[in-house]
Amino acid sequence: MSFDLLDKPLIYIPVKWPGLKANDNGDAVAVEHTVDVQIELLDVDPLNDWIAAGGMLADDADAAARADHARSTFKAVAKEWRGVVANGKRLPFTDANIDKLLQVPGFADAFGNAYLKAWSGKAELREGNSAGSPANGPADEPTDATQKAATGKSNPPQN
Repeated sequence: MSFDLLDKPLIYIPVKWPGLKANDNGDAVAVEHTVDVQIELLDVDPLNDWIAAGGMLADDADAAARADHARSTFKAVAKEWRGVVANGKRLPFTDANIDKLLQVPGFADAFGNAYLKAWSGKAELREGNSAGSPANGPADEPTDATQKAATGKSNPPQN
């Protein structure tokens, strides 16, 4: 397959971060939140500019300036989302909703990490996409073939 230099697809990446929810008794239960964000993968120079711009804000900036900066940095690469709801209804990709999501503890850092992982070509494996190790044991567990090669003897059969 040829590489198309002009092909710049928008792709969805999973953004996952830990959080807490209340169970039926009101007790905290650990959960993993997931939102799929459609992103544009930047070329090297624009990526470096994006990373640098993400940190450029005066320490004395007010809350509105911080929100505008966070939103514009996010929207420079994020174009849409899936899985963002309020009371069971899908929330549109609007500035006000982006501002709310960026305030959720852990989301912004998780998004940055997921973006950089995708940028480097490391797509996250969905459950069921990875094959087990030989003989369904741990990957570092010796198999009959590797044990025989190392010792000249086969592993005894296990029941």
